[in-house]
Amino acid sequence: MSSRRLRLRAEGWIVMWPFENDEYPEGYLLSTDQSGPNEPRSDYGRRHGVAVLHYRFGIAFAADRVRLPDGTRGRARSADIGRQHWRRPLNDRERAWSSAAVAIPIDWRWGKLIITPGDVIFEDDQSLPEVYFTGDNERLDRDLYQSREIKDLVVTMEGCNALYRLLVYGFWQRDPDDEPCTYMQDDAARTLATIRGLGERHYDLTNAGWLGYDGGEDHLMRRHLKRLGWHDVREQPIDTLFSESRPNESSETLELMRRMALFLVASVAALHILLAIAALAGG
Repeated sequence: MSSRRLRLRAEGWIVMWPFENDEYPEGYLLSTDQSGPNEPRSDYGRRHGVAVLHYRFGIAFAADRVRLPDGTRGRARSADIGRQHWRRPLNDRERAWSSAAVAIPIDWRWGKLIITPGDVIFEDDQSLPEVYFTGDNERLDRDLYQSREIKDLVVTMEGCNALYRLLVYGFWQRDPDDEPCTYMQDDAARTLATIRGLGERHYDLTNAGWLGYDGGEDHLMRRHLKRLGWHDVREQPIDTLFSESRPNESSETLELMRRMALFLVASVAALHILLAIAALAGG
């Protein structure tokens, strides 16, 4: 049995779903008339006719051989932790469940499962997922979402990385009096998932492990952001920032330096005078 599919731990089964060729470990599948596993396991499965529903810590999270709307059979997985939303891939079904699915990319259809003793059926729900923007970054989120150029870029792995880095490490401002838009990592990933419009959630991007690398697309993404009227306040030269916040700072600094120089000269002159007086008194 492949270690990729199954690791045995003291507390029970730890399952690496999906299984290769739908080959399940011995004792993994339980009958549908049982309320729970016979022995402590974190993961187990139940047959519903030809379909199999997979459970993790007592919560259904994935399903194999589900009947799809077109009559074929395929896999589905829970889309939101703790909710009854599910999703299925519309393209590239074999690679859809790999960790690199966000780079393919996969177009997901959200829906719900109808679970009966004899089958598991996936029903599409066109209203999910919702597109909404709230919070301090709503202004920038909406501009990004409405830009066709931005959307075409972030569907690619390079463009997605570029915008992620710029959002996480930048302080974006459109008007001088506005508070800059800043993003935490999950916030940036959530914005990217919404812009991509593929039915993803932020954990699809963060779990992949490749967000944040330098793909060389930053300059192109910056150009589009500037075209939308946004700039990173840190891009301004330091002397420009100082001059904008305190216009008279340069003259004040020069005056301070001049006074310090005069004080130093006066101090040295006074010291020489004192030494001369001391020498004459000693003579």
